[in-house]
Amino acid sequence: MDIKFIIAYLVVGIISGLFTGSVGVGSGVILVPLLTQLGMSLSQSIATGLILQLVPQSIFGVIEYYNAGDIVWKNSLIVLIGSSIGIYFGAMINTKKWISNKYLYLILSITLFTSSIYIFITHVVYHSTQILIQ
Repeated sequence: MDIKFIIAYLVVGIISGLFTGSVGVGSGVILVPLLTQLGMSLSQSIATGLILQLVPQSIFGVIEYYNAGDIVWKNSLIVLIGSSIGIYFGAMINTKKWISNKYLYLILSITLFTSSIYIFITHVVYHSTQILIQ
């Protein structure tokens, strides 16, 4: 592998890590699009993101958030279980080609767009910290 690609992939990892650690957005929003721009397929980019979740690269961020008292273990474990189920079926959808890449990109684009609008309106325009479920 050429040194330019090594540096490019390293920079993508750093950028993804910065976003994941600071605002909780990494693989889907930052990593996958950047990896596809470097020439990886959508499936390869997603697989790379999943590999990053296997490796304890997040442990340093977890320690920081734990020290700040921000981890709610019960909720986190429930989300982890749900996420594992979702990842399994999502991987099947992609690897079995049940939905074409075109429509997967469409779903991703719509999700990112609507999430961005929601975050902008609620947290930038109205400065809301409203909790959905109490």
